[in-house]
Amino acid sequence: MSSSYKKILKLETELEDLTFNDEDTNKRDKILLQISNLLDKIDNMELLDLYSEPYALNAFINVPLFFKKYKLDKKKLKEDNLYKEEFKKVSLLVEDLREKCNNEEEYLFLCYKCDVDNVATYLLKHMSNEDIMELANATDDWSYKLFLFENLKK
Repeated sequence: MSSSYKKILKLETELEDLTFNDEDTNKRDKILLQISNLLDKIDNMELLDLYSEPYALNAFINVPLFFKKYKLDKKKLKEDNLYKEEFKKVSLLVEDLREKCNNEEEYLFLCYKCDVDNVATYLLKHMSNEDIMELANATDDWSYKLFLFENLKK
């Protein structure tokens, strides 16, 4: 848990108290500005946790707008041949998005914001056929297997 995330949770408690007690809107606005600045500093998984919980900040701030494009260190991926491992991380993010979003529209929007389709395509393009086969053999989901098989190189 990042320090920015911890600060957001602390500010969230203050915000809930202000909202519950219907107190000073200027103070509330200052807290919301602080939270907004901190939201830029946290990663997508922490954003998803904030977004999926019934925090008061969600009534004032559109948290999905703060999601970022999934970042790849292409040099490190190539040097260490970590395409399969990074693909697994992207897949976990997609699963978490699917699980925590309220509806399909939210899910698709967040996938778009994180650019997971292009990231997955890049990783699969650079992955060996052996790695793709390992991923395919590790799942029972036939539609996912077929998706992976489509990325095998000739």
